Amino acid sequence: MEIRRASIFDFSHICALLANMHEEAEIELPVIDSEKFSGTVLKTINEGIVLIAVEEGHMIGSIGGVQSSEWWSKEPLLGDVWFYVEPQSRATQAAINLVKEFISSGKGMKIKLGHIYSGDLDRKDNFFERLGLKKVGTSYFSEAS
Repeated sequence: MEIRRASIFDFSHICALLANMHEEAEIELPVIDSEKFSGTVLKTINEGIVLIAVEEGHMIGSIGGVQSSEWWSKEPLLGDVWFYVEPQSRATQAAINLVKEFISSGKGMKIKLGHIYSGDLDRKDNFFERLGLKKVGTSYFSEAS
């Protein structure tokens, strides 16, 4: 398996992968706005850090993120915009290798990763904690009132 930085030539494959991620959500999510979706993926490739996991010529996962900061600070951090590995590849080292390379790409910045909209929350928490990350919060979601 290869982990490498994504290029513009990976754009359509990343979009297809992330559309699958959207479909896997355990709650009903709003319909993807194709202009915003593709624009965000493209901007993250061009201005952020996007890594892909490729096995036998097939993209099996991706993590993408951007440098930002907390609302109260100017200290930079690298936060994920997405992180996804296709279901049939989750027993491989793809997820671990993607996160390790993403952290490495942060060049000493603090890293902020999360998971929302899908199940296995305890398993995902354990995954991040095994990689040396610390749980610092939880997200809650309300359907429209």
